[in-house]
Amino acid sequence: MRILSVLLIFLLTACAAPTKPSIHAKSSNDISYEQVVQNVEAYQGQMVRWGGMIGQVANYENFSELTIVQFPLTRHGVPISTEPSAGRFIVRSEHFLDPLIYSPDKLVTIIGTVKTLQLQKVDQKMLSLPLITVDQSHVWPQNNPTSSRTYNPKHDAPFLGYGYYGTGTYAP
Repeated sequence: MRILSVLLIFLLTACAAPTKPSIHAKSSNDISYEQVVQNVEAYQGQMVRWGGMIGQVANYENFSELTIVQFPLTRHGVPISTEPSAGRFIVRSEHFLDPLIYSPDKLVTIIGTVKTLQLQKVDQKMLSLPLITVDQSHVWPQNNPTSSRTYNPKHDAPFLGYGYYGTGTYAP
């Protein structure tokens, strides 16, 4: 009986252990970009899951920085670049961020900690942008719109309808 109760205690403590936030799953306490911009001091040290399109990559001697144009995320963490952006933010990493992987115009989602606001010049305007230190990041694969092959319903979506290749006919 004692062994069973000890085993039960270990099982319950293992289930109660805090889980690491995930890029692909929305947290119940997600902090929005707008909340942080309005009152950065209240959210310093808090974890955020934000995403957007990479605007600029800068690698320095001891750290790397990404400037990201913020976009809302789907429930799976993918930035929706067709939605309006609320602004920009800066992501800082202690590790080297390869400019070929983190290149401009790629979509990225990060999980990181809110630090402070940092001034950055965009064209002729000085902006005060939230600075996030990154814990996790994910660069999303780009769709290939430059494919020379046109859409062919017989081969690109073969099982949408009935009949041969979903075209509604039974003859090739």
